[in-house]
Amino acid sequence: MGNIRILPDDLANQVAAGEVVERPASIVKELAENSLDAGATRIVIDFAKGGSRLVAIRDDGCGMDKQDALLSLERHATSKLRTASDLARVSTMGFRGEALPSIASVSRFRMVTREHGAQAGTEILVSGGRIEDVRDAGAPPGTLVEARDLFFNVPARRKFLRGEETEAAQILQVVHGFALSAPKVGVECRRDGREVVRAPAAASLDVRVRDLFGPGFLARMVAVGPAESGGIRLEGYVSKPGEGRRDRIQQFVIINGRPVTSPEISASLREACAGSLPPGLQPLCVLALVMPPDLVDCNAHPAKRQVRFARPEDIRRAVFDAVHATVGERRPRTFAPFAATEPPHTPDLPVRPEPARPVETPEAAPADHPTGETPPTGDTVPPGAGRTGAPPPGSAVPPERAVPPDRAAEPPPGYRILGSFGKGYFAMEGPEGLVILDVRAARERIAFEELLRQIAGGTAPCQRLLLPEVVELPAREHAWIVENLDSLKCAGFLIENFGGLSIKIDGVPALAGTGGSAGLLHEVAASLRAAGRLLHGHGLHEVLARAVTRCSRMLDFPEDGAARLVDELLRCDLPYASPAGNPTMIQFSFAELDRKFGRGGTFQR
Repeated sequence: MGNIRILPDDLANQVAAGEVVERPASIVKELAENSLDAGATRIVIDFAKGGSRLVAIRDDGCGMDKQDALLSLERHATSKLRTASDLARVSTMGFRGEALPSIASVSRFRMVTREHGAQAGTEILVSGGRIEDVRDAGAPPGTLVEARDLFFNVPARRKFLRGEETEAAQILQVVHGFALSAPKVGVECRRDGREVVRAPAAASLDVRVRDLFGPGFLARMVAVGPAESGGIRLEGYVSKPGEGRRDRIQQFVIINGRPVTSPEISASLREACAGSLPPGLQPLCVLALVMPPDLVDCNAHPAKRQVRFARPEDIRRAVFDAVHATVGERRPRTFAPFAATEPPHTPDLPVRPEPARPVETPEAAPADHPTGETPPTGDTVPPGAGRTGAPPPGSAVPPERAVPPDRAAEPPPGYRILGSFGKGYFAMEGPEGLVILDVRAARERIAFEELLRQIAGGTAPCQRLLLPEVVELPAREHAWIVENLDSLKCAGFLIENFGGLSIKIDGVPALAGTGGSAGLLHEVAASLRAAGRLLHGHGLHEVLARAVTRCSRMLDFPEDGAARLVDELLRCDLPYASPAGNPTMIQFSFAELDRKFGRGGTFQR
């Protein structure tokens, strides 16, 4: 008896602060949320020494009277919830009523607040959770909250703070997040008295992105949406193909005005950009999702950083579809368009005039067929394929497109092939400089898109095995394979469930050849599992085509077929990246070469 006791209020507040106040950035987040809920149109943040010495936030929101100001420092005191049912439809940034008492319990706390129209404001001083003074004060309408000497009374917590630069970076990350979530609110941030963020109230998200990160960042992005699916509305920006980072620090996801981190959305985003980013890179994004409040639970994490969804599959699909459609429409023009211009230094090169390929026009037809018609061929291909039929069984080389005889051995207009070098590289001279082409990456892109069209049309050729092979898979891989048997058949697999966790392989896609069929199946299963359940339709086809292409037998392309290879590559939907996202071509402009050789700007070529 007598072993269980009620915690004292000051100790209970410090325990709660352990969840709410992890670091100075947590204070910025909680106070900024309160400012937004108060209807602020301008928020100013000051912090010093990484926030450990000072975090102060001033807003011009509704403010509080003395009674509400004192009550706000009590645990679980809030104006945003009334009944338990309100928790299922949270539409405010804060709602628990823990932020202010938690912050006040681990800092030297000062709050000055005044309602609009009130004669005087209220100033409250708190030290380590104990109220020291309450008095009237002159103040502009709104609220100022200061937290000094964070964790001064909890040295065990203070020693776990990181260095000043790290903590400052965390604060700026939070500032960027809520500034993006509310572009119509002006945001300023000063570090040690020096302004580091100034983002005036903006009418649109693109202006806010430019103000925060600069026009260079916005130039690397492409607009997504607005798109709507299943009551979920999405819009924002995602990085162009080839643009990415090794971390997710520049992935901003906003759900119903709340900046959050979401593994489901990050996975959908990465899969949607899988074919346009090198391995290991994460796409950049600023995505704003709006959905009914009862579809999202923002009470799943103590600091409200992560959320749970009532229909996670719908969220993944909405993000995947919108981003994939946007990235798929982009044709990055890393190099000058292959247009009908007179090639420099190549007077003996025959050039047949043709319409220039328009930049950033995904609907444009291939240059040889400006009307969008498919060249005549005896094979049958899916509508809109723009290529001839499937490769013969066992062949790793996609068939050449039908091209006029006078172009069968010519490079694209305006380009001159200089020759091969190294292990599988071609050098070309173009209107803007020297272009290096990776033969393997180019052939992977050609084969990938050919196989993708065949899968979509159900015409992918299959190579039968001399002897069927039985493969035992881990439980999760087996589940993914069985769930996608129909799609695997369209991709050229002949497989069936053999009982237990075994799969019998009778045939594999011709592109991959007959060697290593078990390894190919493992590769496909791993790709399906990594992509998760978000896949359907074209997204599933891409995963299958990418997995088969990775395991394909890529033979060296003959040097005398270089022009044909380049022509095939430039007819692809995304010619400048392999299925894995690696570049197929790299250009060194003449201006760059002139700088390297010190020719300066006056040299006339």
